[in-house]
Amino acid sequence: MTRISLGWTCSSYFGWGVYCLNLALQWSKRKEIEAQSIFPVQAAQIEIDALARRSLLPFFERSGRDIPADLYIAALGNNCETSIVRAVKGPKIGAMFFEWPFSKEAIAATKEYDLIIVGSRWNEHVLRSYGVDNVCTILQGVDPSLFHPGPKRGLYPGKFLIFSGGKTEPRKGQDLVVNAFRIFAEKHPDAVLVTAWHSPRRMTQGMDLDVRKVADRIIDVGAVPNALMAPIYRECDVALFPNWAEGGTNLVAMECIACGVPTILSANTGHMDLIERNAAYSLKRRTIDADGWGESDIDEIIETLDLAKRVPWHPKTNNPIADLTWASSSATARACGHGDGCTLGPQASSIFARGANQLSLLPPETTAAREHPRRPGRSDGRRPVAVSIVGAGSTHDGGVAVGGQCD
Repeated sequence: MTRISLGWTCSSYFGWGVYCLNLALQWSKRKEIEAQSIFPVQAAQIEIDALARRSLLPFFERSGRDIPADLYIAALGNNCETSIVRAVKGPKIGAMFFEWPFSKEAIAATKEYDLIIVGSRWNEHVLRSYGVDNVCTILQGVDPSLFHPGPKRGLYPGKFLIFSGGKTEPRKGQDLVVNAFRIFAEKHPDAVLVTAWHSPRRMTQGMDLDVRKVADRIIDVGAVPNALMAPIYRECDVALFPNWAEGGTNLVAMECIACGVPTILSANTGHMDLIERNAAYSLKRRTIDADGWGESDIDEIIETLDLAKRVPWHPKTNNPIADLTWASSSATARACGHGDGCTLGPQASSIFARGANQLSLLPPETTAAREHPRRPGRSDGRRPVAVSIVGAGSTHDGGVAVGGQCD
């Protein structure tokens, strides 16, 4: 029997919570595993079917009770921060999805763990460039029983629906989405923007998202649990993610791809794990800054939307990410924790190497002056700026930054 303790909580409404929930669901099938969260599970945060909920009752009952574990997986922040560390008999593992440069103290902190699990090969290559060798890439998964191609319901006949998802923050590029949509909508009267930008961690001041001229052509889906997102994805004609940086592969984008939705991705950082699979359109005209972030070109976004409208994307395989499931992700995480080898993350391609090599090994305060002149995120090189939305109303009147599943 292996007792695994997760250092973050379950939820159906944000990325880390969905990660915990799916690991718990997979490990609940294994008699040799007893998993738990160090936090009590809040019933209102879990929206899954009755059978799945029943299978998780032992996990829910164990969680928050400080039961000793054989394997502890901590959730680490962008600078290897964690507020809670547990003493365990076995390996101590950290899981992280980071986008910002590390301080010298953060680099040292990573070496206190037996293993660091990261969510993209870009993240792994960056850590190795810091001299951190105890690192392994495990890509997140999707639940193929939920996220798969299927017929549209035809709820908006004659409309071209563009999906944009992810928590509202500068790094996610919602300003690029809005700017591109304003121009695209002028040429295409049938265009509608479907937004899923809600998160308990969203930022709501500082980045100008003026949607007043197109507010009547924006549908905000509200706070939707992850298990109910697939029908929304499938109703859309294209999904757009011009993100500046992704420490992981972008779970929302993966779910769109799994549902067969033509998807547009910025060609940078964690997105490259999907683009190299020929899973999506790629935005290649971008400026890579000192930290490996990439600013996508507005004109190319509009051109690619035009292309997707004329010629929908058809990948070379029916599902180019069919092997990226929560079953495979959870199995690999457990194997790594037991020292059974972590062979994911082969030799990085030139694009990963180039992005990682541009990420300075010096503390962030010494690199702030070299930031890209238009880069959003941290005005001082460390602290995130916030986001303000102009022309957004409530969840029912054309507002945009208050609903949906995010990572």
